[in-house]
Amino acid sequence: MKRSIWTIHLAICLAIVLTVPALAAGPNVTKSVAGEGDGSAVVVIRVTATDGAIYGVNIKDASGSINDIIAPKGWVGISSGKDVIFRTGGQPIRTGTSTSFRLVTTNKDASLSVSFRDERSTVGDTKSL
Repeated sequence: MKRSIWTIHLAICLAIVLTVPALAAGPNVTKSVAGEGDGSAVVVIRVTATDGAIYGVNIKDASGSINDIIAPKGWVGISSGKDVIFRTGGQPIRTGTSTSFRLVTTNKDASLSVSFRDERSTVGDTKSL
């Protein structure tokens, strides 16, 4: 009996240790180019929530090549060329779902960093694309 309880406790501890890094990683994000022309390109940033609702997406472009942004329905966006902030109040990205954000840029290969927010604070790690 003592041995089986010890084994169960060990299995639970092992499951917790293996789960914690996955939870800290935060949402998944991918980058693709949707179209090009006349010196600009549309870069699509697709965000998938993995462990909680996402209410904000921040994108940084050190090259400052962002000319315009296109926010999904229910979201608002502000851009300074180097920094983009997308926010929503009523249409978050829920666990297991994805939303795409579009950037019109003169440098489709620019290195981007993406961070995320829930209703009150930063969520997960900053991702580099």
